[in-house]
Amino acid sequence: MKNVRKVVVGILALVMAFAMTACGGKEQSVTYRMVQEESGLAITDEITLEAKGDVVQKMIEKIEVDTSVLDATQKEQIVAIYGEVVAMYQAVEGVECTGVAGDNNYTMDIVIDATGSAVEELTELGLLELDGMGNGISLKASQAGFEASGYTIVE
Repeated sequence: MKNVRKVVVGILALVMAFAMTACGGKEQSVTYRMVQEESGLAITDEITLEAKGDVVQKMIEKIEVDTSVLDATQKEQIVAIYGEVVAMYQAVEGVECTGVAGDNNYTMDIVIDATGSAVEELTELGLLELDGMGNGISLKASQAGFEASGYTIVE
């Protein structure tokens, strides 16, 4: 009888441990946006953090530069500068990045797997600066950092 009780308690402990690790926190997504304007050049930066519990799993960023106020030479310079940045992102494993020049805008899309080494490498390259890093990126700590930098939550 004691052996049966031990087996049942052991099985219950395993089931509870499995259930707790399987849940691990609810999945959630938060989007932040900032619009900057300097000398008539408007830049919109929108970042979405996808998390499980408080730990960010994926970061999705879209940067749009309104180039309608620039002449052709200035637009070429913007494309060249952002092209170099795109190449830097693309060189990091765990990152997908594209840049597209339109007639009056330049759009850069970045997707970062935050579960691997990409975040650390991007930080070392100066391409990413986040608060709340430790064992992963904290969704809660990131919110304070984004808001302090001028981003607002997109509802």
